[in-house]
Amino acid sequence: MIEQQSSPLLNNHADVAAEKRGRHHFGAQGWNVIIFQGLLFWIAAGTVTHGLNVVLPTLSGLYGLDYSTLLALATPASWASIFASPACAWLCEKRGVKFNIIVCLIGCALCFGALGYSASFLSFVLLFGAVSFFGTGFAYVGGTALIANWFVRKQGLALGWCAIGQTLSSAFYVPALAALFVWLGVRYGFWGISAMMLIMAGWAGVFIANKPEDVGLTPDNEPLNAGTHKTRGYVSDISIRQLLRMRDVWLIGIATGGIYIMLVGVVGQFVPRIMAMGYPQSTAIFYMTVAALIGAPGAYGWGWLNHRLGVKRTILLYTLCWVVAIIVNMFAQQGFMLWLSLLMIGLCMPGATNLSTALIAAKFPRQHYIRAIAIVMPIQSVVRCCAFLILSFGLSWLGGYTGAYQLLVAVGGITLALLWCTNISPMDREGEGN
Repeated sequence: MIEQQSSPLLNNHADVAAEKRGRHHFGAQGWNVIIFQGLLFWIAAGTVTHGLNVVLPTLSGLYGLDYSTLLALATPASWASIFASPACAWLCEKRGVKFNIIVCLIGCALCFGALGYSASFLSFVLLFGAVSFFGTGFAYVGGTALIANWFVRKQGLALGWCAIGQTLSSAFYVPALAALFVWLGVRYGFWGISAMMLIMAGWAGVFIANKPEDVGLTPDNEPLNAGTHKTRGYVSDISIRQLLRMRDVWLIGIATGGIYIMLVGVVGQFVPRIMAMGYPQSTAIFYMTVAALIGAPGAYGWGWLNHRLGVKRTILLYTLCWVVAIIVNMFAQQGFMLWLSLLMIGLCMPGATNLSTALIAAKFPRQHYIRAIAIVMPIQSVVRCCAFLILSFGLSWLGGYTGAYQLLVAVGGITLALLWCTNISPMDREGEGN
């Protein structure tokens, strides 16, 4: 038999046909994964970061715990997320992404519900540490791995849609949790969020597949002959030792951690920052909601820019926007500057997870992604966990929020330099850049 060879002309026709299917033709199962991951982002971002805006002052008032001490203890507690990355990546490789997501959702639900009974600093550290571990595990390890499995060429667009969930978390998680505290009381209010996590675990068990091939589909919902994918095994042939010796692994981990320092530093203390300017808590929460809603289009916008400009150019632009937003917020006592900072912070909120995930996935495509985040995310987490220490130091020794934000601007400058030096050429089978 004469073996048929595919010609460039046929491949071009296939590419055109794929483009005609539309950038957002993800298919029913693909949209199911996107919506599911968007909700995971909503829950995790609120539980691990945004929720501290009301959790810390509420526990402080209920149990008489010093607020500044709770804020400082949030840093060592959040270090548990460092161990989540290798542990959950290992679980994803051994038992599958879906299994990891379900286990972490159940664990996070139990620990977050128990957080309402944290009458001591020790119990807060232990429980919030567990919440950080499991929250990272189901959304930022398992969830992003799920997206990496399902989307390759359209990953930026898919993450753009998913990031809307994280943006809406900034808008609605804090008022939702505050409302649950009023409606059910503090101790039972935490369990309202836990119930959502258990519902998501059921959704994963029934409707989510580890990868599209498991349900007879292809990545990006595109034909395999469109020249877009090479399906291979799902066990990476890159070793941990190889990853640890790669310069770009360390650059990506430290740089994306720097991005999260800016995000957590601003968003994690957004409400207290506004209250320090003389506004009541209700107004501060309202402003946070406004900022998130203003920035909702940015969730898709950063994904679209990633798709059009490439992830490196986009993440450099994104980091620069964060630096400018923080500088503007230093002068937020003026009405115009306050609203300008709300606009810029809102636009920046949804981009961190989208672009940091896309950066890792660009360097380590598909089957390499799980192995890579076992190393990259712990580095990222170590850096990110310094956010509260930086805030605490700035608030205590550098004259309040202005001094703390100056430190965040310095972090942004270092991050830009590291990203500029990063080579994002995809890895080949031997673990070397193409």
